[in-house]
Amino acid sequence: MDERPVSARVKTTGRRFVAVLAATTVLAAGCSATGSKGTDDVLTIGTTYYISTLNPFVGIETQDSTAYSMLYPQLVQYGPGLKLEGDWATEWTESPDGHTITFKLRDGKWSDGQPLTADDAVWTIDTIRKYAEGATASMAKVLAGVASAEAPDPHTLVIHYDQPTGPAMANLEQMYIVPKHVWEAHATGDDGSGLTDFKPEQQLPVVAGGPFTITKFEDKGTTVFTPNPDFYGPKPNASAVALTYYTNPTALIADLKAGRLGFVDNIPFKDAAQLKSVPGITLASQPGNEVTNFGFNSSDAKKLNRELLDPKLREAFEYALPREQIVGTVFGGEAKPWANILSGWSGDWVNPEVKPLPNDVGKANQILDSLGYQRGPDGLRIVPATTGEKAQPAHPMRYSVIVPNDTDYDGHLQFTLLKSAFEKVGVELTEQAGGDGTQAYELITAPDGEYEDADMFTWYWHPYIDPDFNLGVVTTSELGNNSDTGWSNPAYDELYERQRDTVDPAARRALVWQAEAEIATARPYIQIVETNLVTASSDAWTGFEPELFTLGKAYYTSPKRA
Repeated sequence: MDERPVSARVKTTGRRFVAVLAATTVLAAGCSATGSKGTDDVLTIGTTYYISTLNPFVGIETQDSTAYSMLYPQLVQYGPGLKLEGDWATEWTESPDGHTITFKLRDGKWSDGQPLTADDAVWTIDTIRKYAEGATASMAKVLAGVASAEAPDPHTLVIHYDQPTGPAMANLEQMYIVPKHVWEAHATGDDGSGLTDFKPEQQLPVVAGGPFTITKFEDKGTTVFTPNPDFYGPKPNASAVALTYYTNPTALIADLKAGRLGFVDNIPFKDAAQLKSVPGITLASQPGNEVTNFGFNSSDAKKLNRELLDPKLREAFEYALPREQIVGTVFGGEAKPWANILSGWSGDWVNPEVKPLPNDVGKANQILDSLGYQRGPDGLRIVPATTGEKAQPAHPMRYSVIVPNDTDYDGHLQFTLLKSAFEKVGVELTEQAGGDGTQAYELITAPDGEYEDADMFTWYWHPYIDPDFNLGVVTTSELGNNSDTGWSNPAYDELYERQRDTVDPAARRALVWQAEAEIATARPYIQIVETNLVTASSDAWTGFEPELFTLGKAYYTSPKRA
């Protein structure tokens, strides 16, 4: 999921420089011992996304997915142009009835020398399905419709489906295959809880089957990716990749300008302009795959401020949103107003009729007036008392907004704009510090995944290319898992299942468009902007494929010395 800074500040650039130097020193020792490329071929990357865990059954951070893609085999992946292509699989065939997909697999080894075979894939699939209600819930949706898997021989994998499934191949791109001989011992507990307890980052180097293993791990420091010599695909051009997490964008930009970084995977939006004319640095900006949102606790379990469950009230709030101001002030123009849970990278899957409402304070006030929320003496609107099973007393429209501190934009600055805008419609917002992604999710779904406490939050999604995953995060089955809004609507659930089970692309697209419109109308989220993907690279390196961030192994394997 991804989902999710300008958080705890690093006071000087020196601290981060030390981290990069330390990683380079470690790599230099390793390269000297093996006689391979020198440290000049180490690709140093700066980022404001951190790796939270190397366990693919646990991670929710954006950078986690990049790590998994580099460590673990996938049957298919996205390549340049965002087209699905083979990764471990060289080819695949689908049965005429659409119930079976057969994959031919490359010859390979795990980084500890053990054979990589179709049996590893079968074990991974069987384990995900076995603990779908427990430890493997976060990955279970990618195997929706799968009935069984088998390995007729070490290089052949057969996956059987209960019925034809439209996004089957796109969903399999999100499945990371783990080494059975390492992970099998951790599949313990009735719900597989041993799988989520396992921390591969504590047993380095990680046993990997992808192009890299990890020889040094710091979740909020420097992580070193070292090539796996037995990788079945194209070998990395860099002798290693050193990924350093920055909490201070000033330090990030300083290290880039000083030549200590070869690549930055997400330039802080407001800093992009200053890099356009810096010698030796190439800035790239393209309409990106990040969608930011203003989310509501939309669960019927919500205890207080239950008026927020009304889609009509949320429509008024959308009219209050100052999207254009946010684009200019928070994102430095590197974004555009947006209303769809998918990003523009999904192409024809994006419903062109789902458009953002204009910022219209008068219209917002008109709707709130019509709903009976009159202003009190201090200008704040008052929610009348209600009766019934979930009655609440009269109270002012005063709400808290959870703001994670690890977003890739200035969440506090955006909140100040929202607070000012909502004052114009008689609503008072209070910022609630959200912590990192894991902490923010716990606050949003509090207490203990029951969705009783929160009011609103700001966050973001990096949607997948195929719409299935992001359309699925607002289904009832994702409560307590990928759902951060708590929204549950049986009619929408049924619509979602229909699009998933539809194979004909045109028929499925019509259902997908309908689902997007349903989300936009119900507004468990109000999407705010679609951001550009802004990256920067040193001219000493070439071959970058920035759009493959989290999506394909070429993201780390293609860059090479110019």
